[in-house]
Amino acid sequence: MFSFFKKVSSNNDTLDAIEFNFELIGCALAYEVAKADGAIEEGELNKIKHEVKSKSKELGLNAEEVLFFIEKQSNESVSFNDFINQINDNFSQKEKIQMIEFLWQTAYADNILDVDEERLIRRIADMIRIKDIKVLKLKDRAKNNS
Repeated sequence: MFSFFKKVSSNNDTLDAIEFNFELIGCALAYEVAKADGAIEEGELNKIKHEVKSKSKELGLNAEEVLFFIEKQSNESVSFNDFINQINDNFSQKEKIQMIEFLWQTAYADNILDVDEERLIRRIADMIRIKDIKVLKLKDRAKNNS
């Protein structure tokens, strides 16, 4: 669904060689949604790990390093406006919708939708210009498939 980090040439093969790429934004935002209620549940983390593993393989990256990098970015970040700008600049409407659907799936992965998770997803959707009616349809689909 998404591919979000890119490898940068470097003398060592560590996290320094991973640079944030617009294609991994969905995983990073899903991590933010999962922790919005104060705790990342196992189902949510597994959903994110599955996506990270899939994209890491496509990009030739180590999935554990990518997940660690997402966690590190999340802990150090105050705002995700840069993500929003990159999404608006680089994602098609279809890709934006796929990302919002992934965020809903992540939020429902633990079978509980916390109000803070919903608020964050709806805020992200608004900032990337997805109509509310579409957001609610995606929410309903994710709920019924969880």
